[in-house]
Amino acid sequence: MDYFSNLHRIEQVLSVLDNTSYDTIEEANNCLIKYDELKDNVITIINQMLNDFSNSSSTKECVYNKAIQILTNHIGSADDIQKYGSLLESFYNEGRITKQQLNLFYNRLDIGRWR
Repeated sequence: MDYFSNLHRIEQVLSVLDNTSYDTIEEANNCLIKYDELKDNVITIINQMLNDFSNSSSTKECVYNKAIQILTNHIGSADDIQKYGSLLESFYNEGRITKQQLNLFYNRLDIGRWR
């Protein structure tokens, strides 16, 4: 599986959604649904990569870092932090990611704007 290509595609679609204006509430809500699906897809890629033993540790680290970058750049609410943080914490609790990898998620969040 080409994780980088899939992440790049997700990043491009998220960028388009970020820069699109919507004329109706229905259009905006559909955008939010698509946005959440794409962020869920990032988590799916992380999960698949963690289960893929055909890649080197350095490749996995690069994929993880890129996925976290995309995810944290598109976190929009405290609910998102709770949802995706919980998923990543479960990966940590299962021994699938390191504490450093988990901390990368929290350290990359731009939550200063909410204070």
